[in-house]
Amino acid sequence: MSDFPSIDQAREAARQLVQTMIATKRNPNKIKRELDLAELTVSEAFAQYRSHLLGRTKPAKPNTLNVLDKAESRLKEWQNLRIKDLTGNEILRKFDEIASRARTAAEQTFRWANVAVKHAIEIEAGNAQTQQRQPSLSYNPFSILKVQKKFRTRSELEDSYRAKGVRNPLSPKDTLGRFLGALHNKRGFNRLGCDYLLLTILTGARKEETATLCWREALTEEEVRTTSYVDLENRVIRFYDTKNRNDHELPICDATKRILEDRRDIVNDTEIRADKRKWVFPARSSRSKVGHYSDSKSLREYICQEAGIMKLGMHDLRRTFGRVAEGLTSYAVVKRLLNHRNTTDPTERYAEPDKERVFEALQLIELHMLMTSPELYNTLLASAKYPPLPENQENKE
Repeated sequence: MSDFPSIDQAREAARQLVQTMIATKRNPNKIKRELDLAELTVSEAFAQYRSHLLGRTKPAKPNTLNVLDKAESRLKEWQNLRIKDLTGNEILRKFDEIASRARTAAEQTFRWANVAVKHAIEIEAGNAQTQQRQPSLSYNPFSILKVQKKFRTRSELEDSYRAKGVRNPLSPKDTLGRFLGALHNKRGFNRLGCDYLLLTILTGARKEETATLCWREALTEEEVRTTSYVDLENRVIRFYDTKNRNDHELPICDATKRILEDRRDIVNDTEIRADKRKWVFPARSSRSKVGHYSDSKSLREYICQEAGIMKLGMHDLRRTFGRVAEGLTSYAVVKRLLNHRNTTDPTERYAEPDKERVFEALQLIELHMLMTSPELYNTLLASAKYPPLPENQENKE
């Protein structure tokens, strides 16, 4: 009764439900749900897909959800618009409008919209098949963007990156040596930041993977299962829950071992609080919310200025590692070192390189990079095992 103003209206609604059951031989509530899906709005499709991302065996990371939310926000004027009412011309106009300001944002926004609606269509197709009926939502209006070739190809993206100077991996022939030489010169003044950059480039890790490393011995057994850590005793670096949702382990090679042993001594000598001593790279400020080092921008700018390098992003260090690795080892090993996985390729499981091969390749890459800067190489490695390299006197200060 509470849903109806009067008893007569409630009885009339009940009669209509009975008539629907007699005519269709189906549950009226199921029919209503199908009609509701046909009325699905843009915001409802995003919400449904967001729930899917959170409900997976490996839920989406906060950064992924943040990007999804930004995409939905750019289409907020369509939030109450039914998907079936969207026209191709409207979608193309909106795409061009956003692309005129930020092409990458436009592509990202509409790729998310496309996949959200595609997900809703696939769910409905499965329900319709089970219930032996026609799906109430079957056309994805965002497919017009692919038909009209609005998304840039891989080669077009690479051309755009080069034109904007967005991707700048260092070259072993010139800029890598200059960068490492300048980093070596700065290391005495900013050991924390320079060691952070060094470990990142020598392991090919992502910036947040390096920044969040803890010391294995400072963790409880429970924390070990859900934390990225350095295990010097067993010469292993373990990155927990990486971008592709897999844990990633790398062996600790000789120069990296020296960096980390010195770093552990520095941390133990300078950090009083136990909660700061657990970090390989503790934050310099006691007011840090995350507790670990997180921003190397000003340091990178200083090093680049000294080295005569125009621009260098943190991910360029990973690209540099990849560039060096490709010239020294096999494709399978490069993929393993960079933690790239192709889940659709069943042969990948059989081509997985063993630990010894991975260690040998990573040691070779480490040496190849450090040899471009004899001063840094000698600081980290010079010994009976690694005879010192002649240094360029012009680079010494």
